[in-house]
Amino acid sequence: MTTGVVKGLERWGRRAASLLGPLVSAGDGIIPPEPRRILVIRTDSRLGNLVLMEPLLRSLRVRFPEADIEVLASDRFSSILELQGYRVIGVDKRGQILDPSRFIRLIGHLRGRDYDVAIDAAHPHSFSLSGAVSAVLAGASCTISTDAGDSPAWYTETVSEPSLRWHESRALHHLGSLWDRWPEWSPPVLRPPGSFRKRDAVGMHVGASGEKAYPEDRMEELVSLLSGRTMLEMYWGTDDERRKASRLSQRFPVAIMPRLTMEGLLERLAGLRVFISADGGPMHVASALSVPVKALFREANMDRFAPLSEGSEVFFDPEGPDPSIVAEKVLISLGLY
Repeated sequence: MTTGVVKGLERWGRRAASLLGPLVSAGDGIIPPEPRRILVIRTDSRLGNLVLMEPLLRSLRVRFPEADIEVLASDRFSSILELQGYRVIGVDKRGQILDPSRFIRLIGHLRGRDYDVAIDAAHPHSFSLSGAVSAVLAGASCTISTDAGDSPAWYTETVSEPSLRWHESRALHHLGSLWDRWPEWSPPVLRPPGSFRKRDAVGMHVGASGEKAYPEDRMEELVSLLSGRTMLEMYWGTDDERRKASRLSQRFPVAIMPRLTMEGLLERLAGLRVFISADGGPMHVASALSVPVKALFREANMDRFAPLSEGSEVFFDPEGPDPSIVAEKVLISLGLY
């Protein structure tokens, strides 16, 4: 129910943005050359989007080493940024809909922080109502987004909408290009929080959202081709994915991972030789940890979302990439073919 409410508000916001923007926009439009306090906003509940935002956050650290940088993010996966040393303000959007007083307290907290700049890092190619409202109500004198859609009506400054052929992490990094001496983009980088050891193992994540998921029959064939040749670890996120991994373990010699904390996920993925995954958050995490990824794409958006670690490969087929081709490439990378 609350998901439908959020989507409905987003649709209303896109329709009303050009009318409401001039009425609610705040700030004097001056870009502070050396901001003291910066808020970066990304409140959707997507792990991958937080990873793709890492180059922007890293460059803000480099460009403004004395500034306080805070991130407003969904509390579902925000610990991945906290483990990288970023200060995070967690947001429960559904909880705020059920109890609006929580939203009022959040805005009061943000306005009390006296931000010089608020950067809306949501959706570089479209308007996000939640990002726009958060940026405006935070009370910063300068608010920044891309000029996609109706965004210009809500912000004091916009950067040009990036090319759809740019990687998403580069598109988000582009938000800082209003400043001179802005660092060059480089791919996302994550560090595991503790020590880890490389294991002679291949990881496979069994899930993904919606139509991006790898078909179960093709996954079974891929597991059958690999499980007798290498140690195969099965990763999952939801209960449905856990049951899928369990079904595979009844037929093939694979190891099912337990429910992992974010810290545990980083440590386990960092130790893999190869990671196999559909397009999703764990794929971006593994890539940022410098693990070679064999990415199984069913949507032709590889330019924007492909893994970038050395040795990574993308396999594309709307019906799900051919398991025999994927298995061959995995075994070649392991020196087993």
